[in-house]
Amino acid sequence: MVLPTNKADRLLERQFEEAQKHAARDELEQRIRDHAREVRRFERKRRFNEHTPRPLDLLAIGDSWFNYPLDGDFPVPVSPFDFGITGVRNLKSLGDPPPIILSVGKYQGASTHLLTWENQEQIMRILESTKPRTNGKGPDAILASFGADDIVGDQLAIYLTYGGGTKLASPRFQGVLDLVKASYACLFELRKNAWASEVPIFAHCYDYAIPSGKPAAGLFGPWLKPSFDFALYELTDAQAVVHDMIDKFHRMLSGLASDATNNFHLVDTRGTIAAPNDWSNEIHPNPDGFYRLAQRFLTALQAHFPGRI
Repeated sequence: MVLPTNKADRLLERQFEEAQKHAARDELEQRIRDHAREVRRFERKRRFNEHTPRPLDLLAIGDSWFNYPLDGDFPVPVSPFDFGITGVRNLKSLGDPPPIILSVGKYQGASTHLLTWENQEQIMRILESTKPRTNGKGPDAILASFGADDIVGDQLAIYLTYGGGTKLASPRFQGVLDLVKASYACLFELRKNAWASEVPIFAHCYDYAIPSGKPAAGLFGPWLKPSFDFALYELTDAQAVVHDMIDKFHRMLSGLASDATNNFHLVDTRGTIAAPNDWSNEIHPNPDGFYRLAQRFLTALQAHFPGRI
């Protein structure tokens, strides 16, 4: 029996979606196993030397700034490998002792995707699980990186004023800020529902990306310039609009951080990637840039957990 083309296409699309979900679940289970192995390694060290310092046990929920599978702009021959903020060469190697990090994020992760009911269920399961944990009760902190993928991409044109000639985002930009704010509010409630309200959340506000039109590895993106070109912007105005968007994003997150009941801490990452050459492509820094971003997180964690990292 030959299915009509439209039905056959829908069937293939469903099969592809299911295959992606299975692959994502398999990758997460592998990360959980890797995390458990690191905890067991710490416990063995503790048995040999009871004075071995206990590392922070962190849960990272994020997009490509946490999980970046490219070395600069080059695919890594050994997959998966992570050059993002929480990667093995960055935050996982910083501090004394360096933290143990379980990451449940993925690149191209909008907040609405990272917090689907299925992903929330996985996060709740991790928050409620007390083993294996270095403290025997759950993560010491949650690291969050989302919001950019809700904004950048072909949908960026929604938040621009057609015809250019302005250095500010369209008033419609407030709509996507409200969406990301709702996602963070959902994360706060999820943490409460998992009986983990005392676990602090640390998030960042990205940096002043450059709408250069440069994709990643020649395959992904660009995420900014096509929308600005469509809306007839000159480069200088486009860059000013990006600055305005990042500052408004920072202001929104600062409002969340000012409410003590949120137990939320904002890591101000603006200005970390200062030079154009520090960007590998339109929206991702090079490896040195990711390292500097990781140091910003390290500083914030050291202030909150003195002597622990």
